[in-house]
Amino acid sequence: MDALIDLFTSFSGLLSLAVIGFIFLMAFYFYRLIRNNVEKAVAEQERKKQMATSQGNKPAGAAVSR
Repeated sequence: MDALIDLFTSFSGLLSLAVIGFIFLMAFYFYRLIRNNVEKAVAEQERKKQMATSQGNKPAGAAVSR
């Protein structure tokens, strides 16, 4: 119980709570940043794939038959 009192009343305890809160905020920010970038990359790949199939383009390295 004394540890909780020190955590919420002393300067070092409050500073520790601030650091812990900041770490959680950073983790949330990085999670959203990475998730948004992955979604953008997936959407871009799907758009390129759809453009290639709709135009009838063959993928790179495909053999050309004559």
